[in-house]
Amino acid sequence: MRFSLSLPLLKDLHVPDPYRETFDLAVIAEEAGFDTVTIGHHHFMPGNMSDPLTFLAAVAARTSTIRVGTGIFQLPIHNPVRVAEQVATIDQLSGGRISLGVGMGWWPLEYQVQGSRFTERGARMEEALTILRLVWEQEQTSFDGRFWSFPELTVHPRPVQQPHPPLWVAGVAPTAVDRAARLGDSWIWGPVQSLAAGLRCLDIYRPACAALGRPADWILRRYAWVGSDDEQVRTEVLPAYVDGLMAHWRESAEEAEELELFARLDAGEPITAEDIAADRLLWGSPERVIGQIRAYERSTGCTHVHAAFGAGLPADSGQASLGDFDDIAAMIRLFGREVIPAFS
Repeated sequence: MRFSLSLPLLKDLHVPDPYRETFDLAVIAEEAGFDTVTIGHHHFMPGNMSDPLTFLAAVAARTSTIRVGTGIFQLPIHNPVRVAEQVATIDQLSGGRISLGVGMGWWPLEYQVQGSRFTERGARMEEALTILRLVWEQEQTSFDGRFWSFPELTVHPRPVQQPHPPLWVAGVAPTAVDRAARLGDSWIWGPVQSLAAGLRCLDIYRPACAALGRPADWILRRYAWVGSDDEQVRTEVLPAYVDGLMAHWRESAEEAEELELFARLDAGEPITAEDIAADRLLWGSPERVIGQIRAYERSTGCTHVHAAFGAGLPADSGQASLGDFDDIAAMIRLFGREVIPAFS
């Protein structure tokens, strides 16, 4: 089992190294035995990173062995040739330690400002992924597409990883899952997807990969809060955390289970935080979290779990996560000390 995590965007603009705490968390994750650290991507939101690739270059420079990645980068908004150059640069700087996790996002404004159309996001994603693979795998190549075209050229620098840095592709619609099988190296299970919704996606992804003769690698993303005192997490953290998550989920909800959940809540039905978290979060003591991961392992066959400690809150404030540096550092160390070894 591989474990990765999301880095929260902790910053103090009054000091010379404003992102030091986030960088320190990456080092702690490396020491704790995590495989990869990722950073998210949104424009015009103070709690999110608008330039995650530049940020990851700094993370790579401050670490030695842990992989760095995006989770996720909104690829359809940006020129894929430029993205290919940026990712290959980080691949060289890191000695081949970057993965590019991509998705489409949910906010039309980000597309509008960057000169893209939100309604074309699926087709743009398709073309952008095709271009990334093309220019990383081949030299002296050209492309003539619907959105991007270029004459024969070679992108420099060349990536260290061959045939290219891993592409993780997010998306819950059937077309998006099929795209992940065709053009990605791993599909990303959405962090708020219920178990039933995720299994429906795997029922599309696995046969599609099999038809292409490709391994059906995928990553289980879950928001998480782990603590030594199970009851304290249940009573003091979980209700507040789920309330914050629900506010953000409303912005991007698209699956039937999520929409039904909000309808029930809006109708006044009493649904506890524990019920909402049941098959969506990793939470509680290490023993409880180990049991939750074991249950996912049995029902889905997952081999890579991505934990986002305290993440997923609305990004309209300076920090889109619950907890400060000490809280998150303690969770990373606890998870590394007691959860990861259970799956060695």
